[in-house]
Amino acid sequence: MRRLFMIYKRNLTLLLIIILFNQQFDLNAQVSKQNYEILRLIRHEKFDLILPDAMRDNNIDMWIHVAKDGDPDPLDLDLGGNIDFTVTDTLGYYIFTDRGGDRIERALFGGSAERGLYDIFDTESRLRNFVEERDPKVIAVNMSKWLHAADGLSYMGYLRLTKVLGKKYTKRLISSENVVTDFRVRRVQSEIIAFANACEIQRQIQEEAIGRIQPGITTREDIGWWAEDQLILSAMVPRFGQNGSGPSVLYTEAKNLTESKGVFGETTAGFSLETRKPDYIYQRGDFLSWDWGVRYLNFGTDYKRNAYILKEGETKPPAGLQHAFNRGLEARKIIRKHIKAGVPAHEVLEAIVIAMEKEGFVYTPYSDIGSIDKEIINALGKNKKSGFSIDCHPLGNTGNGDTEPGARLAPFSIHRQKFTIQSNHLFAFEYMVHTWIPEWEKRISINFEDNHIVTNNGVEWLYPPNEKIIVIP
Repeated sequence: MRRLFMIYKRNLTLLLIIILFNQQFDLNAQVSKQNYEILRLIRHEKFDLILPDAMRDNNIDMWIHVAKDGDPDPLDLDLGGNIDFTVTDTLGYYIFTDRGGDRIERALFGGSAERGLYDIFDTESRLRNFVEERDPKVIAVNMSKWLHAADGLSYMGYLRLTKVLGKKYTKRLISSENVVTDFRVRRVQSEIIAFANACEIQRQIQEEAIGRIQPGITTREDIGWWAEDQLILSAMVPRFGQNGSGPSVLYTEAKNLTESKGVFGETTAGFSLETRKPDYIYQRGDFLSWDWGVRYLNFGTDYKRNAYILKEGETKPPAGLQHAFNRGLEARKIIRKHIKAGVPAHEVLEAIVIAMEKEGFVYTPYSDIGSIDKEIINALGKNKKSGFSIDCHPLGNTGNGDTEPGARLAPFSIHRQKFTIQSNHLFAFEYMVHTWIPEWEKRISINFEDNHIVTNNGVEWLYPPNEKIIVIP
């Protein structure tokens, strides 16, 4: 009887697993369809509403984007075609031509796409005739010294393209970096909504994961893997900070894990090497920082959350730590006030520095080189003033920082400082505030980062930003 019961129990368990799997399968299938429809809507609206001005504002008559077999293309999801590669056909061409009117002509040579996205489908053998018929004076192609999204044309691909075009049209080639920048940076409402949705899903998962930390028990990878599982259930994947990488420990009072008193840490963020190991067990008195990004559709997020694990007898973070965090919130108000659409990035950065120093901050320019940053920050000593560094970088699509088009507020990003901040520009609102904490006899650098959009009204949040230290009891 017992044996029959065990068999029944086992079969019932298997049945439940099958039912749950099928339910999840159906759910995922539905989610996949929804994601496809959202991306399709975004592509059509970008082509219809953004592309004409992006080409005309940069005086581009034709934009040719060459796709290569076996090399992931940074604009693959943006352009939405399906390049059909064969043994003898390793290149495909997305071609956009301004022939006047409200709409840009769209052609795909060497591939296919959903109905209505492209007007003309042809092969490379017809490319010369196609270009000659339209006779463009300026042709933008995907080659750039500094913008990854507008690069990717290989040397052999260039030779092949120029051979097809001939000398006349080869002389008319320029980099597509400006048209790619404007095409991506200028957003339609459907992609803003999609990006905001990705941010909010990440926020909920990230903050819940932090709340699950049990001091003395939970490891970094425990939290990291749990969070990644939640992403999968939400039809999302990590963009960085993956493979079970949970929150890093910015500072800890755990024995043998702290840096020397008064000295900024051995990495640019001040992390102890021991605390960065996957199997590090979170301890009471740990101050955590979690820099994480997720990928959703054609979008990538990038922001941080900070948390503190209470020591025995504590009911709130140490006063010095709370003061340091509050200084960061004060800095955010100042930075946010001065970021405006229609102003070159270098002018915005200069205005921020002046305003911050008037409020008692010391500018410690972020060099993106750890050793130099440490020297600058340590030079502050026990000065009660907080140092600040800034790197508000573009994001929104699959790239980050200098791989993503648009203006950047960072002293080391010379090219991006020249760009004017456009309306609907998506920023990773990132900066660091370096404050002396008396209880720890150490200066701590707290990195603040949330994602926002710059509109004609100023900086607008896309989800609830980080307003407080997350406290873990």
